[in-house]
Amino acid sequence: MSLAHRRKKRPVEVRSQLLDVAAKLCAEVGISNATLEAISQRAGVSKGGLLHHFPTKQALIVALIDKLLDDLSTGVESYIAKDPDPAGRFTRAYLLASLEIQKSPNAEHWNTLGIMLATEPEMRARYLSWLSEQILRHGKSEETIECLIVRMAADGVWFSAAVGIDIVQRRQQKQFVETLNRMTRSGSHALPTRARSRT
Repeated sequence: MSLAHRRKKRPVEVRSQLLDVAAKLCAEVGISNATLEAISQRAGVSKGGLLHHFPTKQALIVALIDKLLDDLSTGVESYIAKDPDPAGRFTRAYLLASLEIQKSPNAEHWNTLGIMLATEPEMRARYLSWLSEQILRHGKSEETIECLIVRMAADGVWFSAAVGIDIVQRRQQKQFVETLNRMTRSGSHALPTRARSRT
């Protein structure tokens, strides 16, 4: 049985492989320099096979954005399922998922790609839409200034890791998480309406 025939039986795996290869190549050479031809060659997939999954480079970029958000969503939902306290639960899960994602074997090139994609209007729009939906879904307890601070701290940890700065030492991580978790449970200061609309 040929390799091409086996791939036809595993389209989900081929698509995932293409995204991982694309993320790594984009992280190495930049999004503009990562051509579809180079991605298909490195993945060992024909150009036609790649175009079957991603008809254009923009479609591939959008898929990379969705992969980043899907991975974040999966981590967040996993932590939410373990948290019996609904007040501030999304924000606590967001913090823990942001820390956990750094342990992924592919974290380095996905982090680098995330920094690059942050300049893409499509990325910003999709992320803000995702975040707004999550906050709306999980209720008023996510709209406090304390929860906003915790989410910004989580973003800071992710950004620091993405640029290679170990801002939270391993010995400090437990206290860091516990302190921020306590903030999500205080829920004392609701954000003004205008501030909520921007999150």
